[in-house]
Amino acid sequence: MDEMTAVRELRADAPAPSRARLAEGRERLLQETRRGARGRRLRADWRLATVAAAVAITAAAVIGTQVVGDDGRTQPGSQPGYTLELGSAKNLLNEAADVIAARPPANPRDGQWVYLKSVETNTTDEEQPGPHTSENWIKYADPSMEDGKAGDDHSPREQYAFLKSLPDDPERVRAEARAFFNVTDPGETRTQHEYRALSAIISRAYVIDPEGLAKVYRAMATIPGVRAAQVLDAAGRDAIALYLKGDSPGGSRDETLLDPTTYLSSGYRFVEREDQVVLNGARLAMGLVEEKGERP
Repeated sequence: MDEMTAVRELRADAPAPSRARLAEGRERLLQETRRGARGRRLRADWRLATVAAAVAITAAAVIGTQVVGDDGRTQPGSQPGYTLELGSAKNLLNEAADVIAARPPANPRDGQWVYLKSVETNTTDEEQPGPHTSENWIKYADPSMEDGKAGDDHSPREQYAFLKSLPDDPERVRAEARAFFNVTDPGETRTQHEYRALSAIISRAYVIDPEGLAKVYRAMATIPGVRAAQVLDAAGRDAIALYLKGDSPGGSRDETLLDPTTYLSSGYRFVEREDQVVLNGARLAMGLVEEKGERP
């Protein structure tokens, strides 16, 4: 039995969620460009290279999705989801880098806008836990968010230039990422800083330089303790969750979600101990447009 067969069989044994009961209610847009990593805390085919990673898969119930009642209205409560632990993310990230490097290059221009549409659920919001939908338009070239004027909130143009400037050596990429995203917590370790910076770059790669973004994935693959899991995002879709094992003493963790086919960023989750999903966001659409208000 090869590793892919093992993965498929293990996935078949896992409890499948009832997607028909996932709510369609309101969605809320990712504001990652202006919020930074601090804001994220408050707000298919699977390609694994080793049988060991497949054997390590375990299923666990998670909570945090709104359900639709018999009257068709979104009701407070929870819908069982799932988390399938896939083990080390090293091989997955390296394959993801190969897939992304083969993408066609983008050709952004000053004057364009990045269009984003997202959905989010937030169980800490007692009045409106979600799901919420919204749209946003971000200037591709925004001098007010460049050259350190907005701290770690870089414009899409500045982030695109950063990706194009990256060296081949993963260690140097990690160093460049540390410089691009400053330390925000005095207690943050170097490993935590590097993981946070690289995951922020992946999440905010609204305009993609394929070779540069692939280097970011390869650099993340060299960070010890980066794990992968299969989860459901806020839109009820399969996603790959990346997280740093032991990131928080309390057992909570930030997860960066990837599309399992393209390996591009598709959302985020914040998970408390005992796999309680507090924040769950999914990117529904993204693209470059010529003016604010236009949709791709």
